[in-house]
Amino acid sequence: MSEISNKYSAVGNTLIINDNEIVFDYRIDYCTEINEMLVILLSIPVDKEYNENVFGVSLTDKKIKWQIGKQQYNPVYKQQCPFVSVIVNEGNLRLNNWCGLYFIVDPLTGNVLKKGETR
Repeated sequence: MSEISNKYSAVGNTLIINDNEIVFDYRIDYCTEINEMLVILLSIPVDKEYNENVFGVSLTDKKIKWQIGKQQYNPVYKQQCPFVSVIVNEGNLRLNNWCGLYFIVDPLTGNVLKKGETR
């Protein structure tokens, strides 16, 4: 297994990995590394509907490998349920959204493995 020596930083809506830049539609709120992937959470303005605001970026390929998929939500929320936090615990990736739901996600593929209510 080769060692990856990428240096990365997030400035505004731009992720920089070594000399490569990836520009997102909104400001990067959170970035964490898990299993050679960077998990990126974008901060979404309250007047915008953009619920698919979590991405997996490969440190090896230096490109976006996945974006969290579209979900169905209770109509009470008027479909405004962006993710607001990312928690990494023992290799598991948990995403929490504004509507009180959590998703356990495979950090390498973005596939939702489990979901439930946080309340």
